[in-house]
Amino acid sequence: MKRILGLTIAVLLLIGMAGIGTWAYFSDVETSTGNVFAAGTLDLKTDDVDGVTQTLLATNMQPGDTVGPETIILKNSGSIQGTTLDLTFTYIESDSSPNPVNRSANDTAAIIEVTTLYYGTVDLRDSVSDNNSAGNNGYTDVEDLKNADLSGLDGIDAPGSKDFTIAIKLNDNADKNFQGDGITLTMTFILNQ
Repeated sequence: MKRILGLTIAVLLLIGMAGIGTWAYFSDVETSTGNVFAAGTLDLKTDDVDGVTQTLLATNMQPGDTVGPETIILKNSGSIQGTTLDLTFTYIESDSSPNPVNRSANDTAAIIEVTTLYYGTVDLRDSVSDNNSAGNNGYTDVEDLKNADLSGLDGIDAPGSKDFTIAIKLNDNADKNFQGDGITLTMTFILNQ
């Protein structure tokens, strides 16, 4: 009986060891390498550079003198679509000498009429109210531009470009009290994703 019991235990051990081997399973491992993540770019260029200077230059203007139209090419050189464009105008006083009657920058901006203002094919003067200026003078002037909300304009596809065109005129009714008065205008273009 001891012998049968010993053989039974030995057989069970052999069956158990054989069972362990059958519980093994196949596996295969592969890797994915070279995964790259990078943010796209939104890169607005003005005339193919980062910022232009002196688009308009007008000195010694007389009533009725016109400067422009001048065009700045706004180009999205990035890889992301620009969905909107914001446009702002600021200016500071920049008088010449002699300046017999020192008019403020706002007074001077109000006599500089904006005769052309296009972004692409859209005439932005339609979006600028004459009520924005203190003068309420019946025409779109540079002071109106400073106070206008020209945000949310159509963006620029990537890659793509749109023209911005501007022309100004010293109003015919500018009197001798504006002699020597001037402003320096800054136009800022902000392309948004």
